[in-house]
Amino acid sequence: MREQLLTLSRKVLGPENRDTLIAMYYLSFSYFSVGRREEAVKLQEQLLALRRKVNGPENPETLRAIQDLAVFYFNAGRQDEAVKLEEEALTLSRKLKGPEDPSTLRVMISLGNLYATTGHLEEALKLREEVLSLCRKVNGPEHRDTLSAMEGLADSYCAVGRGTEAIALLAKAFALDPKDTLASLNLGTLQAWLGLDADYEATRHRVVQQAEGTDEASTAERAAKAASLRPSTDAAVLTNALALAQRAVELGKSDPNLPWYQLGLGLAEYRTGQYADAERILTLAEQTAGEGQEIPGIARFYRVMSLFRQDKPEEARKLFSQAEAQMPPLPRDESKPLVDGKAVSHDVLICWLAYKEAKVLLNGSGAPRP
Repeated sequence: MREQLLTLSRKVLGPENRDTLIAMYYLSFSYFSVGRREEAVKLQEQLLALRRKVNGPENPETLRAIQDLAVFYFNAGRQDEAVKLEEEALTLSRKLKGPEDPSTLRVMISLGNLYATTGHLEEALKLREEVLSLCRKVNGPEHRDTLSAMEGLADSYCAVGRGTEAIALLAKAFALDPKDTLASLNLGTLQAWLGLDADYEATRHRVVQQAEGTDEASTAERAAKAASLRPSTDAAVLTNALALAQRAVELGKSDPNLPWYQLGLGLAEYRTGQYADAERILTLAEQTAGEGQEIPGIARFYRVMSLFRQDKPEEARKLFSQAEAQMPPLPRDESKPLVDGKAVSHDVLICWLAYKEAKVLLNGSGAPRP
């Protein structure tokens, strides 16, 4: 229908009419959503050229088109082009809307994220420090954008080996918004990765308590996962994490993020000793997610441990070898968790944590510390 609409709009209204440009915008998203990425990018490129011609090079509509094309480039793997466009967008936004306008700050956050994921670590750090200062000034310390800026800067601190500062920022973000289970998951994951066991233990208790009774599947899933990263002798926290994971799956049955909820349930079931159930749901999560996400790597290492606990050591070792060959390589300097010089997500850290735990279990060199 959108293809038909664009054809008719070009014929009836003309190729440069406002409604024709809007039709191009929506069709590009349809192309992208069904996997026709080259066509989507090409249409967005045409749209930006027309916006510059029709609206002028310094117009809010042109700015929007620049940002949209940057997103399309990034998702199509054209990351350097995405960075250049986002830099252009920031320059234009500062000129059109001012350096302290909330929309300009959001462009800064977006560019900082791009810098981090493309290996421009120092540029990301510098920009994120600047944007946090501005967000606190413009939006106040508890605004959602300010908290996002804090979490972004924490990622940059972590990437350059300043883990203590990263943890301090994440802890502050969690304190300002205890319902933000993404911040708590990032915090708990980093504490577990750096071996700050007592701090991690406090975080997982707190996040499970804060998420209790939630009606949001993602909130429940993140809290359950944050509480299940390491073994524990505290039956209550593991039981509560399991209940949250089960709730996430129940709430998210028709949600496209269901594989993530299934993964969280698998982790929680493993921690509570339900090894056969964990192996089943983790296999399902892996099959549902496909290879395009971090889910398979995490799921496989927890499946390894579940199989081993069910007295299936040969199956466990075979799966471990497969999973180890496919996971992101461990960083040379664990204080700087990077892959190919680029910052990694908390899910990559979780995968590495699971790998290390599974390796200890298979080697029989002592159970992982609780």
